[in-house]
Amino acid sequence: MKNLKMLGLSALAVMALIGPAGQASASVTSPAGTVYTGTLEASITHSFLLKAGFAEITCSLSVLKGKIENNIGTFAIGKISTLSFSLCGSSTVDVLSNGSLEIFSTGAGKGDLRGYSTQITVATMGISCVYGTTTQTPIGTITGGTQPVMSIAASLPKISGGFLCANPASWTGAYKLTTPHELLVD
Repeated sequence: MKNLKMLGLSALAVMALIGPAGQASASVTSPAGTVYTGTLEASITHSFLLKAGFAEITCSLSVLKGKIENNIGTFAIGKISTLSFSLCGSSTVDVLSNGSLEIFSTGAGKGDLRGYSTQITVATMGISCVYGTTTQTPIGTITGGTQPVMSIAASLPKISGGFLCANPASWTGAYKLTTPHELLVD
């Protein structure tokens, strides 16, 4: 009887999570009310700035592409397939590992962005440093709507590099989502 009670309670918990008529709640939808598990493509809206101790690197071009693979409850997560930085003056920013991106709904059409396992090498003035995201590294926010924007404001931990490599590095900038054209954060 005890096992039957536990099974019943478990079934109620699952039904509460997925909502009425078997429709799952999701953190991101496109169009409104439709769970989105598709491609995300974003381009820079203004220059990115990476401050790594003595170095301040500005990149005027960056592209981010990925696919939302899991989107249920308060979060959506997916792998980043493309991440690139260019037009960085005399410095270079090379991506070693694309990693993953999580959108965690905070309500009112906004969400927090978290990064997983992304690594970049920053090279300037003959010095090379590796920075990245670990598990659930906060990297910024997303504002949903017909022109969704990801605002980046992150402290990236140093993964490797000499004593001239700051720990952490500061990363700021913004991306405008181009695919999908409308992304709502529920």
